[in-house]
Formats: sequence, C-alpha cells, structure tokens
Amino acid sequence: MKHDRNTESFLQGGIDTDYEKLLSSWKLTKAELLGPDFQPGDEEIHVLVELPDAQQNAVGPADLMPSFDEGWTASWLIEFHQSQIARHKLPLVGVLTEFIEQELPVKIALPERIRDTWMAKMKIPSSDLMAKMFRVANSEPCLEFMNQIGYRVVQPVDTGGTEKSFVSFWDDLIRRVLNFVGIGKSERNPSRSASTGPNRPNYLFFVDSVCVFRGVEKAPGRQIATPRRELVEKLVWNYGDAPYLFGYAAVGYEVRLYAITRTHNDVDAIELGVYDLKYLEGRFRWMLAMLHVARLLPSLASLCPDSAREEYTKIVRDQGIKVLLEPSRMVKCFPEALFQRAKDHAEAVYKVLEEHVIPNVDRLDHADEIDMRLIFKPRGQETKPTNLAELFHALANVLQALVKLHAVSWMHRDIRWLNVIKTRDGHNSWFLKDFMDAAQSPQDSPSGHHLSRLEHAPEIFSDGSHTTAVDVWSVGRLIQTCGDEVYGSWYDTGRERTQFPEQLMHRDPSRRPTAVDALDRLRQLEQEYLERQKMSGRKKKSRWN
Repeated sequence: MKHDRNTESFLQGGIDTDYEKLLSSWKLTKAELLGPDFQPGDEEIHVLVELPDAQQNAVGPADLMPSFDEGWTASWLIEFHQSQIARHKLPLVGVLTEFIEQELPVKIALPERIRDTWMAKMKIPSSDLMAKMFRVANSEPCLEFMNQIGYRVVQPVDTGGTEKSFVSFWDDLIRRVLNFVGIGKSERNPSRSASTGPNRPNYLFFVDSVCVFRGVEKAPGRQIATPRRELVEKLVWNYGDAPYLFGYAAVGYEVRLYAITRTHNDVDAIELGVYDLKYLEGRFRWMLAMLHVARLLPSLASLCPDSAREEYTKIVRDQGIKVLLEPSRMVKCFPEALFQRAKDHAEAVYKVLEEHVIPNVDRLDHADEIDMRLIFKPRGQETKPTNLAELFHALANVLQALVKLHAVSWMHRDIRWLNVIKTRDGHNSWFLKDFMDAAQSPQDSPSGHHLSRLEHAPEIFSDGSHTTAVDVWSVGRLIQTCGDEVYGSWYDTGRERTQFPEQLMHRDPSRRPTAVDALDRLRQLEQEYLERQKMSGRKKKSRWN
C-alpha cells in the first residue's frame, strides 16, 4: 500500500517506489469490509483491494475463465491424434517447409483475453500466426495445454551464457511439446561431453523405439554449422526406406529445424526453418512446427525396419556398470572403483585379439579415462537368426573366431545370443563381442559367480578347472536357444543335426569336439542341408511341369 492509502490511485497508476513493509501484526478488523464470518488469525496479512468503477464495469463474461479443465484438452488431443498423416500421404521433403507453416487442422481453444494478451507480448503482433494455432473459446478452453505448454512458451525461463543454462529453456519448447501430445518418449543425454563427441545427440525422441527426432545443442556464441554437422556426421542410416527423419541444431536462442535424409551413401540435413526463440513470435512459430512434425513421426517410425529400433539404449548391469548402445558403438561406463581393473583387462584381451588377427570379433576402440568408459566397435544388430541359413552362418562365424582364439589358449567364457551380433551391412555375417570375461585356458573353478548356470558350461561352477571346452558347450547352447521356429527347423528327429548340439554340450568336457572339429562338422551339416534344399526344389519344379 502507498503511504497515502489511496488504493484507486495506486491501481490506476501514479505509482512511486516509497512503500511500507507489510508486518504480520497488521490486521483488517472491520466486519463491514470483510463480512461477519471472517475471523483473522495471528501471523497473517490481509489485503483488501478496491477496484475503480471503470474496471469493475469492464469485467464481463469473456474474463470469467473456468477454474478446471473438464476434459477439453483431452478432447483436443484425441482430435489431434486423428490428424496424424498416414504413411502413404507423407509430404515430400520439398514441401515440408510449407507443411510445418500451415494452420493446425485441430486448433487449440483459448479464452479471448488470453489470446489477446499473448499476442500483445509479441515484438510484432501477428493475428495470422495466432489464428494458425488457436481458436477463441471462453467457456471450454484447453486449460491443461495453457498450464503445461502455453505459459512456458509465453514466459520462458531465464537463461545464461552456457549450454547448461539453456537446457530448461530448450526443454520447455521441445521436450515438453512432444511429450505433451503423447506419441513417444524423450531422452536427454546428461553425460554428453567433449570426450563423448558427437556420437550421441543432446536430445532424442523415440516413437515405437525408433529415434525419429534428435537435436544437438551448443552455448551462445558458437557457429550453427557445428551442431548441424554433428547432427549427421556420426549418424548411421538404419532406417530403411523412411523418406526422412527430423532434427534440430540449437545455439542459444537460435534454432534450425532439419529434415535428415539419405542421399546415396551419405546422410544430409536439409534446412526447413530458422527460429529466433528470444522473441515470442519465434517461439510460437517453433511450437507450430513441432506440432506439425508430431503429426508425421508415428508414420515415419512405422516405415523403419527392426534395425532402427533400440538404436539408443541404456542397460544397467550389476555393480553399477552401465552399457550405452549407440548406432555405431557400445559404451561401457564403470564406477571409479572398477574402471582401472576393467580397462587393464580389456586392453590386454583385445591386444591378443588384434595381434593374432582373430576374425569375427568386436574391437576396443579406446578407453576414456576422464569419464571412465570403454568404447567398443562395431555395434551391430541385436537379433537371433530368422532361418536355418542364418543360423548356419552365425554358428560358423562364432566357431571361426574360436578356432583362432583357442589356438592361442584363450577362451571367451560368455557366449550367448546377447554377445553374438549380426552386422548391419546387409550381409549374413555375425561377430562375437564382449570379451570382458575372457581368460587364458585353463582357469581354476569355480570362477563364474556372476554368470548364469543355465547359460554356461557346468564345469565353470564346480571345483577343479575349466578350459576352452566351455566355449564349445556354449555353441551348442546357441542352437538350443535360437528361437522355437528356427530350432524346430534344425531338429531332425534324432539324426545328425539333433545329435550335434548334444555332442557340443557333453557333460564330460574332454568328450566335446574341439572348435576345429565342430566347425568341420557344422560345414558338413550345412552342405547336407543345402543339398536337401536343392533336391526339394527340383521335386517341386517337376510337379509343376
């Protein structure tokens, strides 16, 4: 209150800066002002506001906004989902800019007063821009949208001069908008640093486990070309015939939206729009673009093959070890107490693999001592064989690696489908990864306290010692766990193929074949299978003739 206690003058203007401090002991006790039922308590401040007649008369129905959203935003979301673009109607890259700038097919209901207030906050008020997104509805507005999205766009959080200070700002305009429409999930990469490089974007948005939208962000003062380059330079195109994905590059308040496309053997980012998010009109233009992009993402995800799913995955293992699966590499993050030992072991094992030219294995790309991470390449595709031809190839590739590995008295000790990976080059090729349990042969037993008895040779867990025969046992287990349909095709009612895994998994390790013998026998079985396939094909052809 002002010193002169002139409330009307205070509300209408003429405000000075000479105020009294409000004290908790002040009370309004006149019943005629507050009503007979009002009982002021201790330690409370009560403020009575008197509106001038002109302001009282100005209050009309348009100013009376409902207090609660009675399903109006939910109804808008249902209609918004119905406006998603079908796969066969996806716009071409050349018209995407026009698409993201058009009016929404289902507009967001706003009270007239709120719409006018927001428009007045623009540097250059644009009724056309507002009309593309909003419609006036004083009685049934989308209050939930206003509270979760609208007010954050109109009144953004404060920022600073660092990348970290902009994260909440970017999240309010990107992550919250995409999450709000409920078509997928967001993931932010909090550990991105100079040491991790551009392999994992700052922001990822997934629909049906496919990363269809991503963003790279930088602090103010950087060149926009830097995040744009990082957006595509490490991207491995595993998205099949999808015509494009979406991404953005952000430098402070400047954000650019891109269509990410495959051109021959390269990946390119085609600019669709430039947005200055410092100003409200830029933020509204961006929100309009994001809502239109959201209409396309489900169909884009549905066009992608299985190889595009789970492209960025985080797995938490025992002892606080985290595994990050990225498009072109696997990253293992260790607690400080475990990192040095893991690093020393990995460097020793992978040096053996390199020196002896062991085929069909992954490699240790480098050790990151700053972030306590081990980076392995390639990533490959986590899948099981889909038919007998693929199973024969996978088993042969594993045994080829074991032949040379066992020849130098080393064993893998953790062979299972989780560690047998298909390459992403389109060929039927497989490799063995994750040699963190590898050891020289023989080794004292028991030594597999963290391994599963179901998936590993029994002698690992018994007293005595174990040898390279544990890997041969695991190859037999690969056959048994290749999937019901493929294993059903393998099973030949007690004949040679059925007997093969039984021989590999013999209870007595000394009676199991060596990797060399197992590979020779596998090739014989494959040749017999191919000859039967040819014979079957000839019989079918003769019947048709």
